[in-house]
Amino acid sequence: MLSKQELSKKIGARIKQLRKEKGISQAELGRLCNKDKQHIELIENHKVSANTYTLYTIANALDIELKKLFDF
Repeated sequence: MLSKQELSKKIGARIKQLRKEKGISQAELGRLCNKDKQHIELIENHKVSANTYTLYTIANALDIELKKLFDF
């Protein structure tokens, strides 16, 4: 079982990976899900844990299914 910090780190890294694969900047991803660049950066660097709705909006912005964020 993963700790909260480990899960946050894995999800952040996965978001970063998928974002880069799509060729989207942190600022652009932020705009697509109504967050600022700094919030996306904090999530990707596991400084904050994203809530369920934020993960949902990020998945939609990346045009992927939510469950794909957990493929690590």
